Amino acid sequence: MRITVGNFLFRTRNVLFPLLYLTLFIGQQQVSQAAVAMLIAGAAVALLGQGIRVLTVGLDYIVRGGRQRKVYADSLVQTGLFAHCRNPLYLGNLLMIIGFGVAANNSWYLTIAMPLFFLGYACIIAAEEHYLLGRFGDDYRHYCARTPRLLPRLRGLGKTLRTFAFNWRRVVVKEYTTLCMTLLMLVLLAARALHADARGWIISAGLIVLILLACGAVRILKKSGRLHAGLPRQ
Repeated sequence: MRITVGNFLFRTRNVLFPLLYLTLFIGQQQVSQAAVAMLIAGAAVALLGQGIRVLTVGLDYIVRGGRQRKVYADSLVQTGLFAHCRNPLYLGNLLMIIGFGVAANNSWYLTIAMPLFFLGYACIIAAEEHYLLGRFGDDYRHYCARTPRLLPRLRGLGKTLRTFAFNWRRVVVKEYTTLCMTLLMLVLLAARALHADARGWIISAGLIVLILLACGAVRILKKSGRLHAGLPRQ
């Protein structure tokens, strides 16, 4: 059942998950009166999640998004952050989901949407593990035996960071949409939490325009072939 649901969510997550994010802005019922503290704490957690994603993509890369909207992997990546956690990108996503919820200080999101996110990612991870076990067999079993599913093993992380070349170009090409979404979300949540006046919303609108222009510029450069991630992973 979890695998079936996970495969469905994998195909539809780009449509369904943004709908859950809309609950960040629904209602005025707050969890805490310390809105600014919640905003700062939430933004820190969200940026930590985004940082883990950047580090993951910069150190090593897997084919993401599947193939024809189905779970797919062309190889079993076990290096970079994948040597410390089998799902570092999803770990980053979950931290961002928590961070946005704390920053929004929104009881609807924290009590309904966030648990649904967790359940959804649990099903997607189950579906991916089922696929990887079928495709890579004992290699994947051995990888699972020595590598945690989600909470990273910190031992050896320093060596990983020292020995891997960080590919900023790949980060920009592969991660720019998520980076754009994270920055847009934080700008909107900050404006809402701080009860921005007209001047505040104008500043927020300016930041939103700048973020969208930067995102659009990267997309144009990528599509034109002038910006690429470099040599594919062998």
